[in-house]
Amino acid sequence: MPGEFLDAAVDLWRADRVDQSMRTGESVLVLVDQDATTPAEYIQTLLAIDHYSSPVGIIPISKRSSDLNQLVRLLGDETIHIDISRSRFRLTETAEANFPSAPPVLSRARQGDPASVAEDLQADLLVLQGHAGPVDAGFGRWLTLCSRHLHQPGEPPTFPCFDTYQCFRQKLHGRSPFSKEGLFNPTHLTSSLAIIDGCGTIPVPGSIFNYETSIARCVMESQVRAAVMTHGVSASPLSTLIVFLGTLAEGLSLGEAVRGANHHVYQVGSSTSMGGVAAAPWAVLGNPEIKVSGLPLIESVPRSTELGAEYSVDEAFLDSPFGGLVSLLGLSGRPGPFDVTAPDGRWVRGALSARGRTYLWIAGPGPHAKPKAGEQVKVLLSKRPDDPTSCWRRKSKWMQANKVLLHRMADTFTKRGGEEDHFRTLISLWDEISGEAELAAFAVTPLRRQSISPPLTSRTERLDARINALARVTARAIAAAVPVTGARLSRLWLPPWLPAGTVHFSEQCSCGCPLVGDARRHPLLELVRVEMRCPACGSAGDVCGERVTSASGAFECAPTVMGGPKQRAVPAGAAVEVRVRRLGGEETEGFASAALFDPFQQRQVLVDGTGVQPLSTTDLAVTIPEDWPQGLSQAVVAVVVGCEISFLDFDIMVQSRTADPVGGHPEVQPRGIGVKHSAREWRHVDG
Repeated sequence: MPGEFLDAAVDLWRADRVDQSMRTGESVLVLVDQDATTPAEYIQTLLAIDHYSSPVGIIPISKRSSDLNQLVRLLGDETIHIDISRSRFRLTETAEANFPSAPPVLSRARQGDPASVAEDLQADLLVLQGHAGPVDAGFGRWLTLCSRHLHQPGEPPTFPCFDTYQCFRQKLHGRSPFSKEGLFNPTHLTSSLAIIDGCGTIPVPGSIFNYETSIARCVMESQVRAAVMTHGVSASPLSTLIVFLGTLAEGLSLGEAVRGANHHVYQVGSSTSMGGVAAAPWAVLGNPEIKVSGLPLIESVPRSTELGAEYSVDEAFLDSPFGGLVSLLGLSGRPGPFDVTAPDGRWVRGALSARGRTYLWIAGPGPHAKPKAGEQVKVLLSKRPDDPTSCWRRKSKWMQANKVLLHRMADTFTKRGGEEDHFRTLISLWDEISGEAELAAFAVTPLRRQSISPPLTSRTERLDARINALARVTARAIAAAVPVTGARLSRLWLPPWLPAGTVHFSEQCSCGCPLVGDARRHPLLELVRVEMRCPACGSAGDVCGERVTSASGAFECAPTVMGGPKQRAVPAGAAVEVRVRRLGGEETEGFASAALFDPFQQRQVLVDGTGVQPLSTTDLAVTIPEDWPQGLSQAVVAVVVGCEISFLDFDIMVQSRTADPVGGHPEVQPRGIGVKHSAREWRHVDG
């Protein structure tokens, strides 16, 4: 670590120690040498800090682009004040935040025009959520954070637009690839506190994404005084934001609020990219000890009812575009999950935090209503019920989910210039066969115990054979359509799938980091999928899952398919080797088909359907043409087993035929870890 940066950080932050030792609850500041740190070293350092329940802040250090003024701005303040009337939330991936009844400041994503974007970017508190990566992040048609201006001529391009200035994102908005409309340089951000919630907005050192051309570097060079960004895949539910804001409003530090938000994400089963309870995906870029004032919070003690709890809040407290945050006392010992409602129909959402607090965000009375003095708003909490299922019903429900996905693919395919006939034929075949599957699902019921019938397996042999034949065709059709519809096919599942727990893997990514994953349950059907990812390389797949009961009787989820590339950086002319493993599921043959395509979707390589047997491993090879463009390409493997559709998706860095492998770094010992006692007494939260 360059001495001038280390000395400045120690002085500004007033660190007690600069070494490798930590004690439980101490705040930690990590200075990260972007040129010498390996992915595994970086991830393991954060997980080690997480082991000590320590709030953590990260400061990227680069010999080429770091400036001591950045340290002064990010480490020089102990408190920042937020004018809540100047807060803006543009959450393009969160439907419940954009209901007409939601607080006006929360539903800014519904304001899709340049003027509203310009207003939002002047906010004291700016919260953005959408589809992102280390280089660019999209938050609607008129706001894309873009860092391509940092690219230096002669350096290897991450995206083709680095050299050509043709933006492949603009086509999604119906604009010319040369258009600059909606593109915003994050260096110009001025918010006191900015939360940029999307996948991998902080690049992991040594990964295929370079800090020098990243959004994180732009934020370091902006006027933002405190920032929260992400590692790996982030799919934060709205409840994460409620825990984060509630913790800040109670007077805890930014590092503690981020830790609380990540702990909540871990508990509800959304993305936890680092695999630790609170190590990721959110991370503080800057001072973890800084505190935020100006957030409205009121405490309330609920009254117990037969179904749950009831409480009241003074209407005057909610009379603002923000609404109000409420901290409920005395609910920490009650088992969830809960549903929350307001008898007058107003918008209200909530979350249980790891600290034993219950937070609620309640909307105001509306633009035309005027609260009366002393008027109370009632809110009710009630226990949410569960629902079981059976094997053939599960197959029938997967078919229902598949048809929604295939219809969405067909619509997207048609809108982007493809021919829909093949998809429509495929959907009609699934429609026809799903009727027979539904009959099989209800062929054996408790009301037919007195009848004598042949075994169900012998009555469904022909149906299974037809499903297998259709599975092979479906795998190839999906792979062939991916260059048009996009590699991240999980966005085509509707309605959105809900968190259902965290999945731990022993397997590693090709970069050496352990894979991590999250279970997702269908909100209506009793189905489970698992989203896999690497904390350094990003998305690894979206596969079907099975419910498993552990020895202790607790619910767990296991993927039925796994896989990924053997290496992420491949020279043109070589083959991308992808390994597909069947771990479970029904005892029938499955089929896998792979596609590789460039970001402009002008070229593709397609591997036809290959058989994937139960409890076996299959290797697929996708040969990259010698004249394939250098830089980032996308790949997907569609795996269809019976009626279960799974995707393995990943990015591939295509190199010149003479290029050195990406990610080679000298072995070094991590340095620049500072620890600091909190002024507040630390209360350890067990678990």
